[in-house]
Amino acid sequence: MSDRYPFSEPQRGEDAATPEGRQLFSRLTKQVRLRQLQLLAALQQCGSVVQAAAQLHMSQSAATQALAELERVLDMKLFERHARGMRPTVAGQTLIDTAHGVLAGLQEVSESLASIRRGAAAALRLGAIPAAAMSVLSQLLPRFYDAHAQVHVDVHEDASAHLLSQLMGSGLDAVFCRQPEVLPAAFVFEPLLLDAAVVIADAGHALVRRRDITLQALKGARWVLPSYGIAVRNILETEVLPMLEDASWFPASTVSLPVLEGLLTQPGAVSLVPRSILPGLRTQGRVRVLDVYIEGRLPPLGAVYRRERAPALLLEMLRLWHRLQLPYAAPTPAE
Repeated sequence: MSDRYPFSEPQRGEDAATPEGRQLFSRLTKQVRLRQLQLLAALQQCGSVVQAAAQLHMSQSAATQALAELERVLDMKLFERHARGMRPTVAGQTLIDTAHGVLAGLQEVSESLASIRRGAAAALRLGAIPAAAMSVLSQLLPRFYDAHAQVHVDVHEDASAHLLSQLMGSGLDAVFCRQPEVLPAAFVFEPLLLDAAVVIADAGHALVRRRDITLQALKGARWVLPSYGIAVRNILETEVLPMLEDASWFPASTVSLPVLEGLLTQPGAVSLVPRSILPGLRTQGRVRVLDVYIEGRLPPLGAVYRRERAPALLLEMLRLWHRLQLPYAAPTPAE
């Protein structure tokens, strides 16, 4: 498995695969109100029309009528009653999942608009996976603000797949992530940072001061496993663990840096991580990189953005990164 996610262009309502899909899209866009989406989310949370109505400062009758109207528009039952209140149907849960995304997007754009009202000259909406946030944005944004103090930058941290989906739907201006396997023609990936897998341990580990350590020297180590679905986990499972007979590991997997640092204090503990996350692990001064060569390569970190509609401020931000000439920075792209 890998954190290099393929993705494709979003399907627009008018291009929906079936006549029924086009009809429902038309009804959703023409007849459904944001207040009804808020009501769906509140009903799921509260499980009761009375409590959901109170949360939204609506009367119970208005909430009941809004739900009934939405079910009529879609010709589908969205909630069902049970002994302790109400719960969403399969159709209701599907719509609620989308409602959460719509409402979260509105909250994010509201913050950008509020910043512009307070005097911000412009706004950039950026997505970042944790490795890119720690290794790229943490170094880039302070320098960017030296020249653009009045630009509001909204950074949303999440997994690549979710962020790229938001980018395709125009919810973000760029995503800082690993190079995707597939990109639609309308998008471009600009490499910013070369990455590699490294073995880390606590400062008190017996191998910290040794050089040219072989994998066999880690035979007695106990591994803190990265979470499933990220590139470094695949390298660990295909290259490292098969070389270590009777390898052991903690009964946990994590991408949480505090959890990882805590587990590394256990006797013999080591882990395999992207080099790019090291800035976030060295805050307490306890984590050390062991001098072990790992053959498996990680995709570079970089920025995905629309080829023709990239904001000028984003392009300026990327040019600034290349001028920094930091260690492991990817080569500057040809003009």
